[in-house]
Amino acid sequence: MFRQKTIILVSMIILIVISGYIIYYLKYQFPQKIVIKQEKEEVFRNVCLSDNEVAEYSIYPSKRKYIKDPLFISVKDRNTDQEKYNFQIENVSLSYHALEIHKCGVFVIRVFNFDDEKGIPLPDYRTELWQYQYDGSGRKIIDLFKKEGAPDNYGQDFRIDFSETYIALERSYLSNPNYALVIKDLKTKDDVYVLSLNEIVKKYPEIEGSIGFNEWNKNGRYFWFNIFSGANILAFFRLERDAWQVNIFPAPKDVLGGDALNLENGYITVHPGNIWFGIAEIYEQEKEKRRQQGIGTQLYIHNLFTGDRKFVASTTEPLHYFKPKWLSDTELEYELPTGEKKIYKIEE
Repeated sequence: MFRQKTIILVSMIILIVISGYIIYYLKYQFPQKIVIKQEKEEVFRNVCLSDNEVAEYSIYPSKRKYIKDPLFISVKDRNTDQEKYNFQIENVSLSYHALEIHKCGVFVIRVFNFDDEKGIPLPDYRTELWQYQYDGSGRKIIDLFKKEGAPDNYGQDFRIDFSETYIALERSYLSNPNYALVIKDLKTKDDVYVLSLNEIVKKYPEIEGSIGFNEWNKNGRYFWFNIFSGANILAFFRLERDAWQVNIFPAPKDVLGGDALNLENGYITVHPGNIWFGIAEIYEQEKEKRRQQGIGTQLYIHNLFTGDRKFVASTTEPLHYFKPKWLSDTELEYELPTGEKKIYKIEE
């Protein structure tokens, strides 16, 4: 009996030793797959951009015809160009000016309940202006289009001043008595200034057309807009913020939609004699006719305040568009028929 107990005890000791050895061997001799739980690094997101941040946008490739979806907003370090974080915005309008990026928000026009394949609105179709802060949160600011025939429908265009206080909108449509430029307070949504086309036409019968937006100037004191008919600009308007006084400047002859306005000094580019035909065949025929007559193209800048005009450049190529672009208050970039870009500087 004693011998049997001894054998069992020895066997248990041997098993314990063997088990211990196996555990030791497995633990220290074989490579271990170590799983380390890592917390995702959180990047602090302000609602506004800091001084060393810049926001950029890009649009994912899409087959949609009327809505650019989704819009990708990237916040980067201004000094290193390294991305810090990003977010997306969906259902963004395909309007030519559906987006503005400001210090404390991305403002976008969004479209809801629209059949993108057929290009027709669905029940409860609407367009809205939204603000997305840089923490990714978004909210509707203004209803632009609510229902057909509503007196306060707005077009899909807007301009926000750099202080993000006011927004310029185009109310209703040409030929409607309610058609007007409207400046709203972004916080209260109240109209702070309204200028109807009817008011303009009463004073200036020759200025009748659609409202087009230019921009707010650098310090936000003035908002520039225009009245156009087809490709021709009929007049420019400079609206003074807070005082809400407007100055009207009839456009020089032959100013077209592609001409560039300097918001600070009032210079507008002019291609004298240029005409927009809208039909490629007629355009080419006119070019050939002018070429045979030795008629080229000139570029001038015309001061809306003083009426002074300065010569910039010329080419023998008829109906050439110089693609003018203001780089600063005094520097104008333009392009020759060869594609070469030049800079004209206003001498004080």
